[in-house]
Amino acid sequence: ESLGKIMAALEALNILDNTCIILTSDNGYFYGEHGLSLERRLPYEESVRTPLIIRYPGAISHPGQDDHFTLSIDYAPTILDLAGIAIPAWMQGRSLVPLMQGPVKDWRQSFLMEYYSYENPMPWLIDTDYKALRKGNYKYIRWYKYQDRDELYDLESDPYEMHNLVHEPNMKSLASEMKTELAQAAAEAMGLN
Repeated sequence: ESLGKIMAALEALNILDNTCIILTSDNGYFYGEHGLSLERRLPYEESVRTPLIIRYPGAISHPGQDDHFTLSIDYAPTILDLAGIAIPAWMQGRSLVPLMQGPVKDWRQSFLMEYYSYENPMPWLIDTDYKALRKGNYKYIRWYKYQDRDELYDLESDPYEMHNLVHEPNMKSLASEMKTELAQAAAEAMGLN
C-alpha cells in the first residue's frame, strides 16, 4: 500500500518511468524452520535468500525473473551503473545491469558465505561460525569453531535442507570437490580464514 502511494506520487509528477525503484531485504528470518526462530545469520536458504525487485523501464530491456546468483555486494555497483556513474575498481560485486538487458554467459557460478563471531550470539546453538559454498543446486557448509561438522544439500531435490548428503556414498566425490572449492574461495576472500 505504501509503495503504491509512492508510485502514484511519482506518476502524478510524470517521473515514474524515469525513476529506479529497488525493493530488497538484508536477510531472511526463521519462523520454525530448522527448529529456529527469528534468526538470520545461518547459511540456510530461509536466511540467505532475499527478494530483489528492480523497476526501471528505461534500463531494463529484458524484464522477468532471473535465476543467476546475485548478492547484496552487487547492489552498489548496480545503482552506480544505472545512474551512469563509473564503478570504482576497488568495489566488490558486479553490476546487475547486464542481466537486465538480456542473456549473460559470463556470470558467477558459485559464491562464498561465511560468518564468524567472537562470542556466540546464539547460545542455544552449538556452533554459529561457518563457511559455506553455493554452486549450482548444491550447498556445502563447514561448521568449524566448536565442532568439526560438514553439510551438503541438493537444493533442487531438498529445498528445505533437511537431508544432509555429506556422508552418502554416492556424494563423497562431490562433497570432496566442494570442500576443496570452499577452501579456495575462503582463501581468496579478504576476510578471516
